[in-house]
Amino acid sequence: MRNSLIVFFLFLFNTAFTWGQSIITVDRLPSEGLLLNKGWKWSAGDNPEWANPEFDDSKWMEISPSQDLSKIPQLTQKGIGWFRATLEFSPLVAQKLTTLHISQSLASEIYINGLLAKKIGVVSSTPDSVKAVNASRSAVIGLPYSVSYPFVQISIRVAYERHSFYNRVGFTRNYGMRAIITETDNANAVRDKIRYQIYYGWFQVGVSFILTFLHLAFFFLYPTQRANLYFSITTFFLGIAFLCIPLTLSYIDYLSGYFLAELIQTISFPIAYIFLVRAIYEIYHQKTGILYWIIVAFGVVVVLLLFTPYSLGSTLAELGTEFLMTAEVIRVTALALRRRQPGARLIMIGMGISLIMFTIFYAQLVLGHYDAEEVAGIFAYQAAVLCVPMSISLYLAINFSITNRDLIDKLQENNALTQRNLAQELEKQQLLAAQNELLESQVKERTAQLEQSLEELKSTQNQLVQREKMASLGELTAGIAHEIQNPLNFVNNFSEVSIELLLELKEEQEKAPEQRDETIEGELFGDIEQNLQKISLHGNRASSIVKSMLEHSRTSLGNAELTDLNALIDEYLLLSYHSFRAKDKNDSTTRFNATMFKEYDPNVGKIKVVAQDFGRVVLNLFNNAFYAVNQRATAPLPPMGESYKPTVMVSTRRITPPSDGTPRGAGGAVEIRIKDNGTGIPEAIAAKVFQPFFTTKPTGQGTGLGLSLSYDIVTKGHNGTLELTTKENEGTEFIITIPA
Repeated sequence: MRNSLIVFFLFLFNTAFTWGQSIITVDRLPSEGLLLNKGWKWSAGDNPEWANPEFDDSKWMEISPSQDLSKIPQLTQKGIGWFRATLEFSPLVAQKLTTLHISQSLASEIYINGLLAKKIGVVSSTPDSVKAVNASRSAVIGLPYSVSYPFVQISIRVAYERHSFYNRVGFTRNYGMRAIITETDNANAVRDKIRYQIYYGWFQVGVSFILTFLHLAFFFLYPTQRANLYFSITTFFLGIAFLCIPLTLSYIDYLSGYFLAELIQTISFPIAYIFLVRAIYEIYHQKTGILYWIIVAFGVVVVLLLFTPYSLGSTLAELGTEFLMTAEVIRVTALALRRRQPGARLIMIGMGISLIMFTIFYAQLVLGHYDAEEVAGIFAYQAAVLCVPMSISLYLAINFSITNRDLIDKLQENNALTQRNLAQELEKQQLLAAQNELLESQVKERTAQLEQSLEELKSTQNQLVQREKMASLGELTAGIAHEIQNPLNFVNNFSEVSIELLLELKEEQEKAPEQRDETIEGELFGDIEQNLQKISLHGNRASSIVKSMLEHSRTSLGNAELTDLNALIDEYLLLSYHSFRAKDKNDSTTRFNATMFKEYDPNVGKIKVVAQDFGRVVLNLFNNAFYAVNQRATAPLPPMGESYKPTVMVSTRRITPPSDGTPRGAGGAVEIRIKDNGTGIPEAIAAKVFQPFFTTKPTGQGTGLGLSLSYDIVTKGHNGTLELTTKENEGTEFIITIPA
């Protein structure tokens, strides 16, 4: 009686629990599992009460959750909703442990009998926060069991990822959710299918990349066989496509990554088959015609179709290109068979097997005898895909071995030819030896003649050099004679005049005292004194010329030392100025004065120069500058007139190394500028100022050797440059540049 009451109350409770709800009856469980495709209720929106097992969902829409996302009402608009279903197990099934496998293109929260059992992805009422999961990965949930209470209520809260590109790639629809219930003992069978796919995927990746590196090596060894290059590109893209299989099944968790991998996989197939056809053309030495470019255009179109939502681009990209490219390969191979080209039969066998396996795979897939995840389907698809590259790879490998064998045969022929050539070379060497003896005698005779001619040339050259030296010496002697001739003429003339005056004085003194004229004697003494002064002046002039010549010709024995260049220049500037003022015999009111502007760069520092020689250079330039401004001050030139102020400017600065690679020393260079506002130099004679004995000063006031000596010291003694810029009646500037 008591047991009857318990059963009665359980019946009432079960009836109340399932009242108005759709029930999925599970009478048996096949080994591959039972797809729960019917009996589900659906409602868009969100309400936590919908997870309650006792909630009445009788007014909800009945739906198949495994249909495409676009066909689930209001899911894409509201972005969130609930699936509900109640499972009733038969007594036989209720005694077993069962497992629920969920795979989906959404994010979900799964409630079993009102309790949260699992979260898949990220479900949120905020659309931007939703993260859907990889559609090819499944979640496993253990179901509660009870013989006395065989009902299991399942409520699933799902969310739609708006920013994901829900394109139809591969052969799987973007189904909302697939629920498969299996016995727990058979759950491994589901995982085995996935594991087989992963293993076959890695196997294909390995085979493809091995073929890629192998044929790329063939191409580098024999670049003329471009078929190896095109085939290596084919296997590379096949490897990329196959790599997406284990990645999506093992490593990619979210839907966005899944779609990206599937997109890469689908695009890789047309590219691979286009290069496959190109390799076949290269093998059979056939040019790419209009048919090939039509196939390429078809591949481009189907790839573009992939970027349109829910397109048929994936089917055309894989199915269409595979059939079309394989048909083209068969056509080209058939033509090669007709021409009896080597290797055509082997490739044709691979093409035929591939086409047959593709036909079997797609036919069985359409008829539903197996799906793409089963072992038979995987084997058929792998065989169909690998037969083509394997047959071509085998042909190219055989062709490579034949080429090597031909090369070995040719090498042996070359060795035989080499032996014959060696024998011929011995005969030639004997003939050459006899000819060499004859040639050596002729060469010796010719060499003797050439040596005699060379001696004559050397003698002639020495004569020419001597003549040039004599000519140069003559020019120098002429210059010296011209410069010294003037003061010597004056000395001789005044000496003769002085002798005549002394004779007149002697005659005057020999007269009787009453006849002597003391006035005449005084005048004669004055004239003699004046002549002697002129003789002394011009004698000193000749001595100065000789001294300047000696300075110009002697070699400096000074050593370059680190010298404070700014201090050296400033010292010689003041020395030149005060020396010039000391020579001015005018009174203090009219004595020479000049304004000096000094701008010294402190970065110049100490520079290696021969201080004595470099001081002579700047002293000459300062003397010339003060002379020029004094000349203009004593004879004013328009438009300055009385407002003219003699000015001498000196500046130094360090120059960084030039970017054009001009050798200026490791530390750059130092630039010295000495400028005056004196009389300037006419443009017609400015280019001659550095020539020996050339001077712009009046006769008797310059030797013409100062600037020539300075130029040699700067350019030859210090590896620098000395440049001149001048403008008549405005001034002159000398620019010295020496390496730092």
